[in-house]
Amino acid sequence: MPAHGHGERLSPVDASFLQLESSHAHMHVAWSAIFSPPQDGAAPTIEEIRERVTARLSWVPRCRQRLLPAPLGLGEPRWVDDAGFDVAAHVVALADPDDAMSAERFAALRDALLSTPLDRRRPLWQLAFVPRLADGRFGVVGRVHHAMADGAAALQIALLTLDIDDDGNGAAPARWKAAAPPSTLERALDPFVHSAEVCSSAARDVAQAVAHPRATARGALRDAGRLVHALSQDLLPHAPASGLNRPLGPRRTLVQHRVALDAVREVSRGVPGTRNDVGLAAIAGALRALAIERGRPPEPLKAMVPVNMRRAHDAATLGNRVSVTSVWLPLDLRSPAARLERVRRQTERFKDSARPQGAQTLIAGFGLLPSALRAPVLRAAQPGRFNLTISSVPGPPSALFMHGMRLDELYPVIPIAAGQTLSIGMLPYEGHLYFGLYADPDGLPDATRLAALIDEELRALRRPDGRARPARPPLPVVAPAAAGPLGTYETRSAVLATSGRGGAA
Repeated sequence: MPAHGHGERLSPVDASFLQLESSHAHMHVAWSAIFSPPQDGAAPTIEEIRERVTARLSWVPRCRQRLLPAPLGLGEPRWVDDAGFDVAAHVVALADPDDAMSAERFAALRDALLSTPLDRRRPLWQLAFVPRLADGRFGVVGRVHHAMADGAAALQIALLTLDIDDDGNGAAPARWKAAAPPSTLERALDPFVHSAEVCSSAARDVAQAVAHPRATARGALRDAGRLVHALSQDLLPHAPASGLNRPLGPRRTLVQHRVALDAVREVSRGVPGTRNDVGLAAIAGALRALAIERGRPPEPLKAMVPVNMRRAHDAATLGNRVSVTSVWLPLDLRSPAARLERVRRQTERFKDSARPQGAQTLIAGFGLLPSALRAPVLRAAQPGRFNLTISSVPGPPSALFMHGMRLDELYPVIPIAAGQTLSIGMLPYEGHLYFGLYADPDGLPDATRLAALIDEELRALRRPDGRARPARPPLPVVAPAAAGPLGTYETRSAVLATSGRGGAA
């Protein structure tokens, strides 16, 4: 049977991530994972993993669909079944099973993979495996194009291999046959059909307004107020000049770092604030120390913070359900405690201000622009608005397993926007807060320092006086080289999903 969603048109938000992608700005969200050694000493073979993925592809039909561009670019691309789908092109091994790969070599291979855009001629995802690390564990790098999923939804792709217990079994593959793509005539008529749908929707809105004028007026005033607030606070103010902002190169490096959630809770027990507030403050302190080491004045930085707008019923859906807000990182404040308090006040305000809803209104407005006009507008609006991106990705609420191997470490990877050199993902899992410090190693060669500087900031926040130690002299920088199904897919998605509305890229 054909996959669900065959022929579905990309939403304007999903399509925007295709339009923003370039040879240097890669628009895939990703993750790097490490699994414990197999209990019986035998890791799964790549063939066994492919069999498991094939058996579960009916849970995520989008994974067998590729993009079909609109004729002459007049309209959004559509998802269509890939008649030539080959699971071996999407589930790959980075090394031979007998090759015990060092952590350094794994990092180099991972960085090279993350520096390569996904092939748009195929379904836009890939899982790459390292069957044997030097310490006996098992490595995985997953990539999903942002047009297909945001950071929260990308975890649904992981369900192709992950289980929420350690005794998972495979399932028989469901029968599948690719549906025929739309005809040339259907594709040629698509822009006109889409315009008719937009006009029909507008007519329904007008009829609703006529029938309920007072409610419509109240809603319009509310939306206008939110939009003005989002524009004035988040979207229009320019970011200050920073060493983090320079032309983006094609190479990427992922600096992996984790801290115990107990250490984060120790900070938040002493002062008001959430786990995310502590993480943002730790990042602010680390970037302040890095600026001082570089001999630059520690000026405030404007961070774009994606906000997860998913509802409970969206847990098992792909696509993007995000908005954006901003947080000013107070690098200019000398006291770690003062930086945390400044961050906490900002996040408290935007939680109550409906700024994310205002930005979402603006994003929806972009969808009314013709596709050919939207790309230049998006590119023109992007430079200079933010210094970096920081995303708090909801993590799974319990331990995960793959073929009986426990997931030990999970680092998020957030795309870097054009004109920036750094993005940071934060993800809680099994007693730790995982930082994915994702950087352009040519534009920000000292990104490797950030892990140690985050630890220093957290230590300072835990000290009674909240004072930081003097910044250390810079260190030499070495640039890096180029379990079975549990119920239905929807049930498993609901188990993995979290109920919070925190940020998610």
